[in-house]
Amino acid sequence: MMLRALLLLFALLTTGQASAACAVTSSSMAFDTSSSYAVRQSTVAATSASAGFRCNGSVITVLGGNSARATMTSANGFRLSNAAGDSIAYTVSADPNGAYPFTQGGSIDYFNPTLLSLLDILNGSSFAPQIHARLNGAANVAAGTYTDTLTVQWSWTVCRGVGIGGICILSDSGTGIAIIPVSITVTRDCRIDAPALSFGTAALASQFAEATQTIRADCTRDTAYSVRLTAGGNGSARPWRAMRDGQGNALRYNLYRADGTTIWDESNPIASTVNGTGSLIPVTPFVVRARIDAGQATPPPGVYQDTVSVLISF
Repeated sequence: MMLRALLLLFALLTTGQASAACAVTSSSMAFDTSSSYAVRQSTVAATSASAGFRCNGSVITVLGGNSARATMTSANGFRLSNAAGDSIAYTVSADPNGAYPFTQGGSIDYFNPTLLSLLDILNGSSFAPQIHARLNGAANVAAGTYTDTLTVQWSWTVCRGVGIGGICILSDSGTGIAIIPVSITVTRDCRIDAPALSFGTAALASQFAEATQTIRADCTRDTAYSVRLTAGGNGSARPWRAMRDGQGNALRYNLYRADGTTIWDESNPIASTVNGTGSLIPVTPFVVRARIDAGQATPPPGVYQDTVSVLISF
């Protein structure tokens, strides 16, 4: 009888010495810095982070009595907000695909057998659950930093030592609170719609009529911006730009503001009268008027072209 008791005591001691405790850990989660249009089009990549809890040890077993329950609340109701009160909705889940989403005040047990199998986060020596987040919806927001704070109340009972017969002889139970800041930085961006402009066909340089075109632009909501035109292939817009036929021949022309007299180039930008609206389709019109120098000698027949870039400063 004495020998049997000593052997059982030895088995208990060796199992206990090989284990370590569970604890709440610090964590934070950030989405990639993204343009306002990526936010609006819901193309920002999902992100993940530690759920604020970890168990370490040489033996962590899956038994029926195990649980690691996370109860989550969001300070902003699962919305990332800036100082002005603008917000971006997002969702948080226990798995990457969102099959186990958290709700305000709702709980998820990471030892749910189906979830545990799906996540593959228990390797026998550690248990480190994660949370996964993705933006939800198509928010039209100004540039800036948007934040939220998740509070995760953890409650756990985890077997970390098994004796003879597969009976749990050493378990860890406890509670704790993990605070997880969440953030995204939204950057300014702009969009341009600049259709081609054509003077048509004429026999003489003096016979070309004035042509007009409308450039449309827009930027991130509340962003002030200005629009300018490059000099094109001539390298200078003053006194004339030039279209060329590929044979060294040039046809002088210029681009003007809507007043028809002010040359529109990089040194003379047009400031938008309204700040950006964040529209996915550029909405603010900028009229450009184009004229060919009627006083120049008519160059040889051919197709004359130039490429002018539209630049937005914001």
